[in-house]
Amino acid sequence: MSSGISPVSWLWKLAVCSVVYATGAVLGGMLAMALALELPRIPGPVDQALQGIMLFPAGLVYSIGLAAIAIGLVGRWWQRWLILATFLFVINGIGNSIEGTLFTTLGGQVGAAVAFLVPSVTCAFAVALLFPTPSGVRLAQKFSWFFARSKLVPFAGRVLIAILAFPVIYLVFGGIVAPIVVPYYEALDFLKIPPLSTLIPVAHARSVLLLLVSLPIIIGWEGSRARLILGLGLGHAAAVGVGGLVQATFFPSVLRWVHGIEIFADSLVYAWVLVLLFTIKPGESAPAG
Repeated sequence: MSSGISPVSWLWKLAVCSVVYATGAVLGGMLAMALALELPRIPGPVDQALQGIMLFPAGLVYSIGLAAIAIGLVGRWWQRWLILATFLFVINGIGNSIEGTLFTTLGGQVGAAVAFLVPSVTCAFAVALLFPTPSGVRLAQKFSWFFARSKLVPFAGRVLIAILAFPVIYLVFGGIVAPIVVPYYEALDFLKIPPLSTLIPVAHARSVLLLLVSLPIIIGWEGSRARLILGLGLGHAAAVGVGGLVQATFFPSVLRWVHGIEIFADSLVYAWVLVLLFTIKPGESAPAG
């Protein structure tokens, strides 16, 4: 698979997407305020200039994650735009608002979700236009072929495994970093650790969301399994938390780095699980372009 995008063009296209994201983030904040929605309270003194500047590296992270998916995703530009925007908004806007409610006392999570809708749409729009489809295969053809070969019972079993996999991966990697991060959670009054009785059901709910927005990408992928694992893993990592951690300058640096590495690692593992469950087996033929 060749995306037809050179390394030099990646640089300027990602830069454009980052600016588009930052513009969308400003507009999203204005929308939330116009709707009189509370936004999360940033603890301590707020450096507005720094917060504005950090929109650009955050936009770069989101753009890389979406572009890594876009270069292997077939379909018309508006179909790819819709898939990418939904992917980013559902995982970050909805999923991270749930996470923010569980793990912080900052409030304003509904406002944060509404505000993130605009940059999700604008960033995905730029990525879909600047990182074109890798082939002439139609997205509808991919969906038709995928579901034609998927028998109900085995497919339902794979869905169940996928839903159960994310909480397990999430808890395993969370347990690995716990000795490092827990002391910070105990020392900072705006962070909290929910009980497992709350955490596990919510993790399963987030798993359902992740699967719903990942399946269209897996179905519409044109390329190798390895590239899909990398692309989907980068997309998950960016949307789940790395992009947000870049902007969270009020977090201790240790927390930002440790959680960033944790999210990147468990995103790759989860992407690997999804790819094993839902892609064609080696040697099985795909539809012709």
